[in-house]
Amino acid sequence: MNQIFDNFDRSEFSDEIYSIFGRALCVATRFDSSCKALARLSSFKVAVREKNGLSDDEYAKVVDKINKTHKNLARAIDSLKFKGEYKKVLSDARVARNELIHEATLGADMGFDYMNETELSTHLSYVKELVYKVIKGEALISTVISIENKEPISDYPFSELYENQYLNWIMERFDV
Repeated sequence: MNQIFDNFDRSEFSDEIYSIFGRALCVATRFDSSCKALARLSSFKVAVREKNGLSDDEYAKVVDKINKTHKNLARAIDSLKFKGEYKKVLSDARVARNELIHEATLGADMGFDYMNETELSTHLSYVKELVYKVIKGEALISTVISIENKEPISDYPFSELYENQYLNWIMERFDV
């Protein structure tokens, strides 16, 4: 079989499917970024409090050093010290995020136009399960960030309505 990708044809069908993966990757990236931001938050708060005693160059170095911490998602999550169900939600979201980024398009090497409806449906169900786990992790992290920043929080991100709206936005296809 030819290993070179040469299916440069685009269709509304394939664009819809690739759009699902694009939106899923955005959610996965948001989760990753939010976890790392939360892991760095206390260090940033200290740096802001100490800013007056530092020159601009010193402060820039401190900020740069903080930004270089927690580059690895697993270590960033571990640094948050969550336990029990919260730790499981974040761990499941991390694993799902990794699968979305590294493995979710495997099996569609030549494009989604070559999959039959059953294969595509199965593949998209798998993606939907991964996205759902990431959404749950993102809701948890976003809520904790809001609490840390003394911002108002809501139960909405933990509601079935929110999860379904988010999932539908990601998985939406116009031809179905």
